[in-house]
Parts: sequence; structure tokens; C-alpha cells
Amino acid sequence: MKFDPAHQASCLRCGTCCRKGGPALHMEDRDLVMQGVIHTRHLYTIRKGEFARDPVQGDLIRVESDIIKIKGRGDSWACRFLDEGANACRIYEHRPLECRHLECWDTSRFRQIYGLGRLSRKDLLAGVEGLWELIEDHERRSDYDLFCRLPERRPGPGAAEVDRRAAEIARYDAELRRLMVTQGGLEPEMLDFLLGRPVETVLRISLSDSNSGF
Repeated sequence: MKFDPAHQASCLRCGTCCRKGGPALHMEDRDLVMQGVIHTRHLYTIRKGEFARDPVQGDLIRVESDIIKIKGRGDSWACRFLDEGANACRIYEHRPLECRHLECWDTSRFRQIYGLGRLSRKDLLAGVEGLWELIEDHERRSDYDLFCRLPERRPGPGAAEVDRRAAEIARYDAELRRLMVTQGGLEPEMLDFLLGRPVETVLRISLSDSNSGF
């Protein structure tokens, strides 16, 4: 029988919601990160200005502030804390706010909290001397206003300059990531949280979505 959330009233532990992607974190989840229940290597940041699909609206939107999410496993969207064999959460007693509010048979509670009180990198890193200043500088030098205009650009005198500037920012972003690992001693897995997804990757996704009609 095909699963129909409209005819359910409790969780069947089918794992479907967990396989659709990890949750975004909220201020209520800050201690989960600070206490190491969820390590920053297991997170990634969608930065202000990026395009991302909103699960409530169902549309591709330009986000207005950091959205910190739990990474998938490998190339899969499945939350990395999903125990595939048992269809169970490996941190269930300490699961994030969105997971505690999501009921597939009635998403009203999830919708109420989805856009409220989201956790930001500043909430976690502002007290780390030197690191937060580096991240702020990266934000200034890799502003997504430029990249969000790229899919809409038309051939003309300004197109070459936009492309040149985009390539310059992508090189800066890639070099900073390299230095933070080779000279700063950071784990490569932490960079998607600290600096967001690589600029080159976001630009490729943005152009691909534009060509797909978004």
C-alpha cells in the first residue's frame, strides 16, 4: 500500500523525511553544536544572497541570512545522522528543533517555526578571535549580489567584466580555503560551514538552475 501522510497520525519510522535532507538549525540548537553533539564538520552554510529551495514555499528563493544545515551522507541527500538499517535518528534524544516539530501527516508545526530564529555563523563564531574577522572579510569580498545577476546578464559590454569579476572572486575563495587548511590547520570538512559552499560550486548551480527555467 502506498504511504499517504494524510491518513497517518503518528510517525511510522519510514525514514522518508530524513532522506530528503538534513534540517536547518535554529537558536534552540546552538548548544548541540557548542557541546559537540553536532560537529561543525557535519554542517554547511547557505550564505545570504544564495538561491535555495524553500521547503515551505516550494520555490527557489534568495535567502536573506545564513541557513546552517546538516550535511548529507556522501552524494546522498539523506541526513548523515540517519541510521539506514533501523530507519532511526542516531541523535534522536538531541535532535534539532525542526526534526522535533516535523510531522509529515501535519506540517503546520514545522511551518510555524521554519523561518524563525535561525542559527547563524556569528552566533557560533563571534567569540573566536581572528576567525570571525576572516569570515566577515570573506563575506565582503565574495558578495553574492554579483553572482545572482549572472544568470540574467545579456551579451554586451558589461558581460565580460561581470565574468572577469566572478572568476576573480572564485579564485580568491578557492585560495582562502586552501590556505585555511594548509597554513591554518583546519579540517577541509569544516570549510563548507565556515565559508559556505565554494563560490565556484554555487555559481555553477545558479547557472544550471537558470538554464532549467528557475
